[in-house]
Amino acid sequence: MTYTVSDATVKPKQVLDAYRRAYQMVHHREPHVVHLFDDWYQVNGETVHRLALFGEITRLRELSQKHRVSTTDKSVIQRLIARLRSL
Repeated sequence: MTYTVSDATVKPKQVLDAYRRAYQMVHHREPHVVHLFDDWYQVNGETVHRLALFGEITRLRELSQKHRVSTTDKSVIQRLIARLRSL
C-alpha cells in the first residue's frame, strides 16, 4: 500500500499498526512508536511527521519483499546443488 498526501483519513492507530508490522518483518523485533499529536509520531526516540512515517513504511515493506525474494532464490539454488550432488 502506498500512501499519498491526501490520505488524511488514515487513523493514527492504522499508521502505528502498519509501521509495527513493517518494522517487525525487517528487524524481527518490536519498535517503540507512539502517536504524539496531530500528524506527529515518536519512533524509537525520534519525532517524525506522518508523511515521513508513510515513506518509511513503504521502504520497510520493499526491503522485506526483497529479502523474501532473495531467500527464495537461495532456497532454489540450494535444492539444485543438492540434486546435482546426489547424481
